[in-house]
Amino acid sequence: MACLKFLESTAQANPGMFMHYLADKDSRLVHLFWSDNYSQLDYSLFGDVMAFDATYRKNNYMCPLVVFSGVNHHNQTIVFAAALVANENEQTYTWLLQQFLDAMKGKALGCVIIDGHGTMKNAIEAVFIFWGLSPFVCVAHLLRNATSNLNNPTFTSEFKKCMLFDYEISEFEDHWHYMVYALGLFDNQWVSDLYSRRSMWATAYIHGNFFGGFRTTSRCERLHSMLAKFFQSRHNLRDFVGQFMCRISQMRSREAHSIRL
Repeated sequence: MACLKFLESTAQANPGMFMHYLADKDSRLVHLFWSDNYSQLDYSLFGDVMAFDATYRKNNYMCPLVVFSGVNHHNQTIVFAAALVANENEQTYTWLLQQFLDAMKGKALGCVIIDGHGTMKNAIEAVFIFWGLSPFVCVAHLLRNATSNLNNPTFTSEFKKCMLFDYEISEFEDHWHYMVYALGLFDNQWVSDLYSRRSMWATAYIHGNFFGGFRTTSRCERLHSMLAKFFQSRHNLRDFVGQFMCRISQMRSREAHSIRL
């Protein structure tokens, strides 16, 4: 109950803050979403591309932390919104995206980059159905998965070319099939599943989409590392939200410095 009173007082003290939460029947916090007026302004200007990223460090309340981020005209990471959630099922992500749309007054996304989570993809396609929006998978996430699933440096190197080179579709298909057969991976289930999702990661299939110079969710890793110590159990929600906003303010100060230069 004290936690919910803190959230309500925080929202009242910041008129431009969009803060919504869900609580269970015992008034215990389940999900929390927030976006301040500066973040909403950033989205109105730079919301053509968004990365939808979750980090898994545990805190005293719940996990994970979900960050909605983008990039500005100085190629700096900016944060549009953030959330703390109790789980990562499709219903949770659907609720988050609905809050995001409300906070951003219904402004459509150009494209969204995710870390590959299936429920996240399904929620995006359901909420943004009228725009026909399909998510793209984070480049760094796929490369890490390739390494962990196959531990084959040759495949990882050739896969990176398939993913990022400006091939025509026929060139991509030729390179992919040659690689798979040359490395004896034609019956590997993970490789087959990866190929079936090629429209989510292969440059050959996503020509014409604007990415603002980034195709990865990892731009927020620095923010995550700065916040890591506040995920420890001794820090309460007030500490965490306060520190999160403090770190965002520091990011904005660097942006302001770039403008002056």
